[in-house]
Amino acid sequence: MRDNEPQVLMSILTQDTCLSQIKERVSALNQLSYVVNELLPSPLNQQCRVSNYRQGVLIIEVSSASWLTRLKYEQSNLLSGIRKKLLPSLSSIQYRINPDILIMPLPRTEKSKKINNNQNYMTINSAKYLYTLAQQAPDKLKKQLIKLANHAK
Repeated sequence: MRDNEPQVLMSILTQDTCLSQIKERVSALNQLSYVVNELLPSPLNQQCRVSNYRQGVLIIEVSSASWLTRLKYEQSNLLSGIRKKLLPSLSSIQYRINPDILIMPLPRTEKSKKINNNQNYMTINSAKYLYTLAQQAPDKLKKQLIKLANHAK
């Protein structure tokens, strides 16, 4: 039989364990990420994230090479700002391209919203073409074309 009893989560986090070290590391990276996002201009800060910090080197992931080029223009401001606000020991920044970064979509303009809304319906004229086409199609395709044509508004 085991002597293990349930423990309160806060007691586990406050002990000097591997889990508490991970918690401290995550909070430090979150704080560093917040500072980086403050220092970068608006569209650029949505395209990158702080990946790691080790041995005086900050590693930032960027969504594409074009955003990396824009980020490199901001490198001197970024280095000096991070040194002033949080990490005086920062020596350099390395960049990695990671297209899988979860990127917040850029705000759409009203014009693009209208275009997308107009594409969500089928005209009656298009439905007539589909009905005409269905008359000459094989049975399986005919059923699908008629089903599609019934969505016309």
